Amino acid sequence: MTFSFPGALLDHGFAQTQLSVAVSTPITAAHESSTSSARPETNIMLLCIILPAGSVALILLYDLLSSLYYPKVLRRIARSLSSPFRDFLALEDLEETAEPLGPSAIWKGRSMVVLSVCECVAWAAVLAYSEAVHEGVLEARAIVVCIAWLYVSLRLAIKSPVTPPYLVILFCIANSSIACIDLFTGFLKGEDNPGYTTVRLLDLCVTLLLAWVAGSLPLQAVLPAKNAATEKDTPSNALCMPEDSVNLWTWSTFSFVEPIFPVAMSKTLNEEDVWSLSPYFKHKNLFQKYLKYCAKHPTHSLLRFLLASNSLDLIIDMAIELWSAVVGFIPAYSLQRILSALADPSPESRRTAYTFALVTFLAHLSFAQFDLYKCWHTRRCYERTRGQLFCALHYKALKRRDITGKASENENGDQRADLGKIVNLMQGDAYAVAQRFWEFSGVFGAPVRLTIAMVFLYQVLGWSSFAAVIVVLVAYVLNYPLVKYNIYVARQSWRAKDKRMNLVNEFFQNIRFLKFYGWETGWANRVQNARESELNWRIKENFVNAAISFIWTWMPSATALSAFFCYTLIAGERLTVAKAFTSIALFSQLQEPMTALPNQVFALLYAYVSMQRIETFLAEEEVPDWASTLKMSSEVKAERNEDIGFEDAYFEWDVSPSDEPVRFTLGPLDVKFPARKLTLVSGPTGSGKSALLSALLGEMHCLSGNVLLKKSGHQVAYCAQNPWLEHATVRDNIIFGAMYGYDSTRYQAVLEACALLKDLEIFPAGDMTEIGEKGITLSGGQRARIALARALYSQATCIILDDPLAAVDMHTAQHLVKNALSGELARDRTIILVTHHISLCLPLASYLVELASGHLIRHGSVEELRRQGQLDQIVEAEDIAEAEDGSSLSSETRVECDADGPSPPEEERKPDPANGKLIDAETRAEGRVSMHTYWTYIKAAGLISWFITLLLLLLIRAINISNQFFLAKWGEAYEQARLWAIYALRQVLVKWPWEDLPPPDVNVRPWLLVYLYISATGAFTVLSYIGLGYYSSLQASRSLFKSMLSRLTGAPSRFFDVTPVGRILNRFTSDINTVDGALLNSGRAALSGTLNFIASFLVIIWVVPSFAPFAVFIAWLYIRLAPPYVQASRDLRRLESISLSPAFSGFDELLRGLVHVRAFGMEERYQNRFYQRVDLFQTFDHVYWLVAGWLRWRYDCLGSVVVFCTTNFALWTGVSSGYAALVIVQAGIFAEASRQLVRVLAQVELDFNSVERIVEYLDVPQEAPAIVEGSRPPAGWPSGNGGVAVDNLVVRYAPGLPAVLRNLSFTVKHGEKLGVVGRTGSGKSTLALSFLRIVEASEGKIIIDNIDISQIGLDDLRNQITIISQDVSLFTGTIRSNLDPFDVHSDEECMDVLERCHLAPVLRRDDDMSTNSRITLDTPIGQTGSLSAGERQLLALARAVLRRSSVVIMDEATSQIDSELDEKIQRTIREEFASSIVITIAHRLRTVLDYDRILVLGNGEILELDTPAALMSKPGGVFREMCRASADWSALVAIVERRLGIKLS
Repeated sequence: MTFSFPGALLDHGFAQTQLSVAVSTPITAAHESSTSSARPETNIMLLCIILPAGSVALILLYDLLSSLYYPKVLRRIARSLSSPFRDFLALEDLEETAEPLGPSAIWKGRSMVVLSVCECVAWAAVLAYSEAVHEGVLEARAIVVCIAWLYVSLRLAIKSPVTPPYLVILFCIANSSIACIDLFTGFLKGEDNPGYTTVRLLDLCVTLLLAWVAGSLPLQAVLPAKNAATEKDTPSNALCMPEDSVNLWTWSTFSFVEPIFPVAMSKTLNEEDVWSLSPYFKHKNLFQKYLKYCAKHPTHSLLRFLLASNSLDLIIDMAIELWSAVVGFIPAYSLQRILSALADPSPESRRTAYTFALVTFLAHLSFAQFDLYKCWHTRRCYERTRGQLFCALHYKALKRRDITGKASENENGDQRADLGKIVNLMQGDAYAVAQRFWEFSGVFGAPVRLTIAMVFLYQVLGWSSFAAVIVVLVAYVLNYPLVKYNIYVARQSWRAKDKRMNLVNEFFQNIRFLKFYGWETGWANRVQNARESELNWRIKENFVNAAISFIWTWMPSATALSAFFCYTLIAGERLTVAKAFTSIALFSQLQEPMTALPNQVFALLYAYVSMQRIETFLAEEEVPDWASTLKMSSEVKAERNEDIGFEDAYFEWDVSPSDEPVRFTLGPLDVKFPARKLTLVSGPTGSGKSALLSALLGEMHCLSGNVLLKKSGHQVAYCAQNPWLEHATVRDNIIFGAMYGYDSTRYQAVLEACALLKDLEIFPAGDMTEIGEKGITLSGGQRARIALARALYSQATCIILDDPLAAVDMHTAQHLVKNALSGELARDRTIILVTHHISLCLPLASYLVELASGHLIRHGSVEELRRQGQLDQIVEAEDIAEAEDGSSLSSETRVECDADGPSPPEEERKPDPANGKLIDAETRAEGRVSMHTYWTYIKAAGLISWFITLLLLLLIRAINISNQFFLAKWGEAYEQARLWAIYALRQVLVKWPWEDLPPPDVNVRPWLLVYLYISATGAFTVLSYIGLGYYSSLQASRSLFKSMLSRLTGAPSRFFDVTPVGRILNRFTSDINTVDGALLNSGRAALSGTLNFIASFLVIIWVVPSFAPFAVFIAWLYIRLAPPYVQASRDLRRLESISLSPAFSGFDELLRGLVHVRAFGMEERYQNRFYQRVDLFQTFDHVYWLVAGWLRWRYDCLGSVVVFCTTNFALWTGVSSGYAALVIVQAGIFAEASRQLVRVLAQVELDFNSVERIVEYLDVPQEAPAIVEGSRPPAGWPSGNGGVAVDNLVVRYAPGLPAVLRNLSFTVKHGEKLGVVGRTGSGKSTLALSFLRIVEASEGKIIIDNIDISQIGLDDLRNQITIISQDVSLFTGTIRSNLDPFDVHSDEECMDVLERCHLAPVLRRDDDMSTNSRITLDTPIGQTGSLSAGERQLLALARAVLRRSSVVIMDEATSQIDSELDEKIQRTIREEFASSIVITIAHRLRTVLDYDRILVLGNGEILELDTPAALMSKPGGVFREMCRASADWSALVAIVERRLGIKLS
């Protein structure tokens, strides 16, 4: 919505209304009785003629110009010139359906006509009278005003207005203002003529009533949405903002927000109690307009767009700022006139004083009104800018090529953006840029204020004022190098913050893995070191800011001192009270622009840095146009090319720096996959199979050639090696926005084909069970099958599958091949499948592609390859045919063995059985912030710091008041006029320091020195206060960050299962940023505001005791307005805080699954979801500022009343000019403090909400200590001959739940290899986690090398046990940093382990040792980098081997590796871990057949424990039956016989 046009008219209308109209025939009596004394002066009468004439001429001109027809050229020119003055969003730009308003109430139109006719008739009577008495001036006035009213009445009668007639309202206000001035003038002159007064009051009432009726019409004739709320509607999120349906008066007072206050006072506000965002603010509407602008002006920069889209708000902001800059000096001028008038005891001077008191009152009222308009328009500018930047960053992320771990820096050396930096761009840089638009006018207003102040100061002090100019110039010279250095510090600080956020993100993304390895403490130290680096830059920034603050804080005193020195000592003039306090007022007004201007320039430079960072991100590489539905042209979308494949194409992961060789190149690829057939892609580990699929999807950098794939219309579906699932229900993940919606028939068919039906039976809420982040609540097999189900359920004609069969057992794989890859769901679909299960899939395949080292070595139809004799070679090299069983150990992933008949799962992460929800909504505190929260922050900052801060504040306030007292006495010392009561009191009680000073006429030097001492003391006190504030804030932020990091590091894995990472990141960005910066400022403002309020109140009462009752009443009014605001604002801020987390949590999830989102063509779906989440956040933020505006306007008006009344009390009581000046100054401070106090106290509470949210994480449950000093194991533990003993182990996941492990007892000897098998839910994962104390034993114990592991610290335990799991966690960095993150081992050891684990040859892509230089330990990789799943598993194995642990737990560490390499790896494992205890959670039964013993678990109990030969020979044994159920029973028997040299029956 927009109110700019009426707002602009109101700005001019309210400010320049100076005259009044007298109406009706009773003027006759008044005029006759007071022909000379009551008659207005001639110049006033002329104004009374000119203003109505000018107003009606403006109306006539507007009507005339509106009725003319203009040629197209002129219309085009006018449209172009007026474009900056039009709102960025028009009705046609909105997605919502507009709702035209019905006709307004008939009585309003008729009332306006009747009232205007009454005025016309009244002035006609005045005209008749003036002709009769030959009063020429009055006759001219009556003619003009009568004609004006006649035209207004005809205009209203002919066409009744639907929206407020602003020019008519302006005309009414001008006439009513003239009436007010007439009445005030008569009051000052003491006129006693009731008839005359009655006439003017009637005239005033009629014109005001007409203006009110006209302003009560709605501001918009067409509402932007059908659900726009009205003032009478109870707030609800089903209704959009009531500001869309307001009238002029409710808009001018913000009373349209009042319906929310009763709701806030009666209960805690919730999402449903707050209006939804206006269509004019909705981010989708804004960003769609941005995209249209970019399409129309592709060469325009982002900054130019932001200026163009906010031009109207910026123009209004500058206009009001200029008004405030000019009119802002009226109070200072009025103060000079009042104090000068007090020096003259004549009645005329007294009337002058009262007149200027009224002028000051009106000026303050105008500030209140214009500030309200300015606040709304600048806030809209801020919100739109921030929202557009948010959406631009998110939109870019959807198009940006995923280069994580492939190239970490661009050609300028800037870090490429990952999640941490992108969050910082949104949470920091976008806010910094938007803030400049909010405070845009300050840069232009400051020079104007400076100029006016200096001119005014010259009028007061003459040439002495130029001394102040010299001081200001010196200050700017001193400020320049500080500002320049601060910009450098700001850049470095942002980089340090990016690095810290990246580490925080990786830390919590991989916290479960870090806990497995006992690395969480080391990683937490790394994060803390990054935080300290960030704080070190902040310390430098604080030093610079303190120096700058000191310069500009002392500036008013320094300028005053230099000017007074020249004025009194050199020029020899007398510094009277009027001149002294007027000068001080001007110097104070100089301080604001002098301080603001460098700060504004400063902030602009900061914003420039932020804008550069944003534009650098927006300029990063993107996927090709055809690979993203957001970039795809309409021509591409309309193409009917169904070919899928490559044409002579070469690819690499990213454009590498010139000095670094390209590690992997894919190509040449010249192949077309047969349409509506199944194609198999095979090759050894690291051959480029996954890269081929990425290249097909447009995710690799294409060096040459073409890719053939149509992604428009959701024609492609993708299932990756590591399945990506959303934090949503199972059903939502499968449907995934498909065009069918929920089609129960298709859905059930997909569930059956993917063997998910029995899984859903054991889920607490079936398919409505919520999946946690990264699918933590599912086994690996379940994740793979749900991802496959998502692909099958979609409408895609091309399905790309990256080895989904690797995560499931052979039985399940056979089921999937039979039911999912063939049959009705696969009919007429092109399926490209990467797999090692060649023989299993071969009967269905029609085409086969084989890769090696990134090159295409074979491809062709199956029949063709069979004829050529090449098919058998491929099958022999690549095929996997053995059965699988078991489940994995990781708390993050468990691979199921038997999808056809799963047993009940372990109780590890059960969602709420009532609704299937795993993650609860983020908790939100209610009521006031607890004292515990305040006390936590105070302790973190330091008790002594707070105590000294309070003392310094008291000292600063005392110095300021003493300064004003001293100036008052200095001025009065010239006049030698003192009140006898004050003089007597001084003689009896106290003798002021200045009593012994010589008269300033005789020697002014001592007075100047005292003023210098007071000013210097105040400046250095403020410097101490600023420095101490920075120090205490730094200590608090350091302490809270460290404490929160420490507590989260020690939190159990369960906490991270139910807490989204985005929610944690929100604590480390938004909340920590508040503690770092905003909290210091709001705390200072609250303390200083409280002391200012108390001190100014006491000073006023001391000087003018009679004002006390009125002051108490005013204070009560302030307090009376506060509770609804405090309650509503508190709830809104808390809602805003918790609404941020889903936006960033979803963003984190999106970045991890970006390839999948683009493959499915779902970018628009996620962009729309982002719009909705940011809209929700913006809703609470917007309503909060509306509520703040409501309070501010009322407090500003009350403040104007306080200053006016205090001034009148001072004039009425007859205090001296010095004390009158003191009272007036303190009244202004009292009004400002009263206005600010409730707001800043509420702001402190809102900012402490961030501390409250941090404190919430200081109370999370903790694991056992990392180190138990009194019970640390010996250095060589576990020793080379130590064993493992499990004694009556009972494990429950929570008290009251059934036991998952029931009285397990067994031993494992040194060097023994133990395989653990069992159905899903048998307790294998829990047993493995028990060794690491991820879950603690309820009863019994585990003894490793004669030490009960429950008695030692977790770090000591986990650092000595190594887990190799199927899911691999990698970190952004290098191969070296992932192998040995804490630099414990040498480079030679690291390189050696890469060779022994066969990773170096795989990465080299060939066996030529001359290419060894191409692979170094410094090769960059990332969390999702360019390593294939098999390469990642090899790296994880190398990491485990490097640890040389005596106890090793393995969980299908080679599931993604081809058979040939798997044999080599198994040999490496047997060799490397020959002397270690190895406990393997078995999936491939072949893996554990040569182990020493096999443990069979069932329902948490030991079913069998013996050697493989014994178990295979046991008739009816559980293990034997599991093997017999395998399709390869004979092969397994042969393996046992061959390896063990025995004959099985």
